[in-house]
Amino acid sequence: MVDVNAVLERLRDPSAEGAAGRLAWLLVDDALGRTLSDLLDVRFFAAALREGIRAFASSDAAAARMAAIVEEGEKTLAAEKRTIGALLPASLKTGAHDFAALALTPPGDVIEKLLDREPVKKLLRAQVIDTLIAFGRKAASPVADNPIARGLGGLSKLALGQGGKPSAFGAIANAVSGEVERQVEKRATDFADIAVAGILDGISAQLSDPARAKEQAALRLALLDGFLELTGAEVATLGRGPTAARVAVARKTLAAWAAEETFEAEVEALATALLAKDVGRTLGDVLRDLGLEDVVSEKAREIVRRRVAAFVAGERFAEWLQTLIG
Repeated sequence: MVDVNAVLERLRDPSAEGAAGRLAWLLVDDALGRTLSDLLDVRFFAAALREGIRAFASSDAAAARMAAIVEEGEKTLAAEKRTIGALLPASLKTGAHDFAALALTPPGDVIEKLLDREPVKKLLRAQVIDTLIAFGRKAASPVADNPIARGLGGLSKLALGQGGKPSAFGAIANAVSGEVERQVEKRATDFADIAVAGILDGISAQLSDPARAKEQAALRLALLDGFLELTGAEVATLGRGPTAARVAVARKTLAAWAAEETFEAEVEALATALLAKDVGRTLGDVLRDLGLEDVVSEKAREIVRRRVAAFVAGERFAEWLQTLIG
């Protein structure tokens, strides 16, 4: 007759050499010796992912929880007055700078494809038009008040005439300046379209020219430094908006994705493609190539040992063992 209490006592030994520790060792060792195809059933994974997305997207409680998490994160960021750079370890900042300084020159057609979007062109067009109209108004202001004409000296004197009174020439000049303003406003949109196209082409050419690798790196570094100099409160403002609406959009999008007939097949195909080169290799081999086998083995055994020890220490396990042994 097996003594259940004796078995429980041995299983509940918390040391690494105890029964739970040895079991954890065997479990992890077994996992490391199995191929990735044995450990990950891509078909099961795709089906499980779909069910998980559906469950999340249909749960009001999940949506409320996500909204609460987002809002809490925004509050935490809003209260953070230090810069992003001050929050990061020096080694990570150095690595980010080193990475940004690498000579990376993307193809021009790819850059153009990213930038040549109607919202981007609309923004640039509005800025160009505003600048042109502002310039036109300045150029079309009464000659006596126009800083451009004043810079020409004799022109402003001729326009004013004797005693500072407007002359006939001044009336003509003012009429011409008014026509300049009207023509600028009339043609500003056409000019802006051409200017925006030129700006986008110029940006693409600049960013894809290998001869400008140093300038491209300087631009990336400037953008990185600008980001690192933002405070947490400033980062929080970048995502400012109705949290509930954002969560609702996420739920709707995920629900629509999971409802597609091809969902599981596409996820399965993607997972298969990602594992294609290593699907027949063991997990230990893959981790060894990455220099992670020893650390993963050690930490995984400790995690499993703790979970096994906690589980066998509970009354439910004792009841299960009792019914098993009888």
